[in-house]
Amino acid sequence: MSAPLPTTSAYIRTLQSETESATAKTQRIRHTIEQCWSLEPDRIPPRHLMNVVGSPDAAHFRATMCDLFGELALRGAVEPTDTVLDLGCGCGRLAIPFAAHLGSGTYIGVDVWTEGLDWCRDNIASDTGSLQFIHREAVNNYYFEPRAPNADNHYHLSELDREQVDFAFAISLFTHLQQRDCFAYLSELSRVLKGSGCAYITCFIIDEFFFDFVRRTGLHRAVSQEQPGCYYAYEGQDFFAGYTRATWTGMLENSGLKIVGYDPGTWAEKPGGLHYQDTFMVVPQGYRKK
Repeated sequence: MSAPLPTTSAYIRTLQSETESATAKTQRIRHTIEQCWSLEPDRIPPRHLMNVVGSPDAAHFRATMCDLFGELALRGAVEPTDTVLDLGCGCGRLAIPFAAHLGSGTYIGVDVWTEGLDWCRDNIASDTGSLQFIHREAVNNYYFEPRAPNADNHYHLSELDREQVDFAFAISLFTHLQQRDCFAYLSELSRVLKGSGCAYITCFIIDEFFFDFVRRTGLHRAVSQEQPGCYYAYEGQDFFAGYTRATWTGMLENSGLKIVGYDPGTWAEKPGGLHYQDTFMVVPQGYRKK
């Protein structure tokens, strides 16, 4: 007579439960991506607006939109009831999928670009959730204007309450902001994130791989250190802001945030790069699990 089979271990039971939950989330995300791929041309921004956010055509815009949304929704563990903050929302590249994905949750997009925000307000709708688009005034909008190094833009998120946001992201925002503006937004991000919330942020980290890249290729020779750990170059939409790892970490910590994940970018041919820019996952320093 054979011995009875052992009961399923606690580990296996936990793994089964987590797999079922992950499968359901993945299916919902996949459904949203399929919706976005099949949108009629008039449901995405016109070409001249796409060009401003770095997409040469609709195919690139759709691909970037779907790829970024899929990663953000997974890494942020976004639930249908969550409040999601998009710093630098542009003309809605990520507002479109999040509007479709969130149930009774809220999407909040913030930008200095009036034309992009106007298109979002006029063309993006949510059947069940709430969409908010906030125009942030800039004394010196050096994405479109020559940079004034001493300008103080007073960036803030005063429309948002303390610990209102479950998940936030800033794609290619801090790569265009000098240090004082970065710190203003990071401090506000720390304030509005829930204790259990997290944020996905991209930036340019100046490190040995960057300096080796400049030596090998001759590119980005215009990038120079204007303040300790702060490197800037170019003008307008090409404006480049990069920070050493120590300076960037200090900015986050002084804002009340801490790093929980880092992925190098491919922009300076860094080994192991996942995306073009360097990416950080951050949480409030007093992070507490739900």
